[in-house]
Amino acid sequence: MRKNNLLLIVILVIFSVDAFAQDSLMTLLQASATSANEKVLATFKSTKIISAQTNETLKKRNLDFRVSHLFGNMGTEAGGGGVHTLYGLDQSNDIRIALDYGMTDRLTVGIGRNKRQENLSASAKFRLLEQTTNGKVPLAITLFGNFAFSPKADPEGIYTPTARRMSYCAQMIIARKFSPKFSFEVLGSYLHRNLIDLRVFPEDKNDLYSLGVGGRLKLTHSFGIIADYFHNFRNESTGIKLYDPFSAGVEIETGGHVFSIMFTNAIGLLENDFIPNTSDSWSNGGSKFSFNISRIFKF
Repeated sequence: MRKNNLLLIVILVIFSVDAFAQDSLMTLLQASATSANEKVLATFKSTKIISAQTNETLKKRNLDFRVSHLFGNMGTEAGGGGVHTLYGLDQSNDIRIALDYGMTDRLTVGIGRNKRQENLSASAKFRLLEQTTNGKVPLAITLFGNFAFSPKADPEGIYTPTARRMSYCAQMIIARKFSPKFSFEVLGSYLHRNLIDLRVFPEDKNDLYSLGVGGRLKLTHSFGIIADYFHNFRNESTGIKLYDPFSAGVEIETGGHVFSIMFTNAIGLLENDFIPNTSDSWSNGGSKFSFNISRIFKF
């Protein structure tokens, strides 16, 4: 009788262990499947690299207050004054103050004001596709669009109708986080300007296409190197002597702030301005010191 009881206990223990093992294995498999479909986080630290938008959007009910400052040209050949203007630091080429708000985790809307051209702008950014950790979705795709209005008067004092002072920019941003340290993106841009100065450039076009690239190399937990570049597909027969905007610098994260310090030949801080109008070159002293300060508020 004791042997039968002992045998029954052994059988019960074996079945209990087997059932527990199956439940544990199922739990592990489910957890593994869940983690395999996780979204890649923080491809970039901010919604912008330098001049280029990133694929990042703000989290729901987060407000990003951003101040950007673009100083004057450093070299005398580009009218910077060299040491007499402290290599452009005495000058202010453009200042931008902007507010961006996360309507959802995937949709961000924003407004801003630029010193250059007195541009008032509104924008929207939507995260269309997100990269996953298992590689099934290898890329992140985000759509960005804005419109800008310039109340600035014509240089000759000629009245310009309100509709003609508008410009529009649409971008598709394709990004990938290759490793915890390195992220890279490609941006296709379409820009339309209602008003172009045909008196100066008779062959200029209202529409302009541009291809941009940008990247970030993380060196420490809070410090990284950043750069971006835009190439404009402009017909050279227009006679317009303009240059591709190129920017490079460093990014520092300090708690709720992201602080960027960089140099660029871009003439302004708004896509509608610096993409079609950059007339300064790195080779002739047209580079400028610039910085961004971003502060996130959570509601």
